[in-house]
Amino acid sequence: MSTLRDIKVRKVDFDLKTEIPIRWFKNNLLISQFVNSLHLIFPDGEKFFIRSVKAHEDFVKDEELRRQVKAFIGQEMIHGKEHRKFWETMEKQGYHPKRFLEFYNSTCYDTFETRINQWLGPKYSLSVTVALEHFTASLAEFAFKDMNELDGVPEEMRQMLLWHASEEIEHKSVAFDVLKQVDDSYRLRVIGMLYATISLSVFAFIGFLMLLSEDFAKGRSISFGELLEFLTHFTKLVRTLGKEILNYLRPDFHPDQVHNESLANYFFKNYKVERGNSSSLSLAV
Repeated sequence: MSTLRDIKVRKVDFDLKTEIPIRWFKNNLLISQFVNSLHLIFPDGEKFFIRSVKAHEDFVKDEELRRQVKAFIGQEMIHGKEHRKFWETMEKQGYHPKRFLEFYNSTCYDTFETRINQWLGPKYSLSVTVALEHFTASLAEFAFKDMNELDGVPEEMRQMLLWHASEEIEHKSVAFDVLKQVDDSYRLRVIGMLYATISLSVFAFIGFLMLLSEDFAKGRSISFGELLEFLTHFTKLVRTLGKEILNYLRPDFHPDQVHNESLANYFFKNYKVERGNSSSLSLAV
């Protein structure tokens, strides 16, 4: 069981519908489109997280964990809502995100998720969620440390991404603890990580290429400096995630062993992103 923590559902409303430049991340088209591909993946991914955890709520007998599950669901609902706002911005920029989203949903969820639940059982979807939650918490730490708190990103976008990152750190252990209640099998956890690694890599890469293809069709080019900067950051990211995969594969691993809570505490102390009162149980689930 994870340590006692206060997981809050914060009322936020980031203005992501304003005009944002095409090269919004450090004036680098490649980095911008790579993060844009995550903008496309996250909202429906958050829905998947919620489904997989809610399907196993009855296994959770501990009242503190049940409270954390409700807060986890509330946070993920708002994460998806805020990222979806950027889809409208992308459409204003001339992109067609719905093309990717239709492919992504029909393949990843309508087909793969349905088949996994039918053939193997819903606990395998939960194990995938647990692995992806480890990835998102690792990405969060990467954003703070290796990307210098996303320096060079438009302020409203920067605060939204850092807010999301901080809440991923805040609730990093919840799905893991639910899985331990359902099935504390090391084999199950490894299978979930294998599927999560492949699916996240494949769909993020496809989204990235689809967005870049629209750029190239409009005559946009990439400088050598942009390519070099992208490869430098991407290499750091791959190394970080590779290290965290190995960490996750330790039989005795628990997310609370990764001590990055100070990053989330730092953000919420120094950035005022709430638009109203906060509550860990404020959303119906």
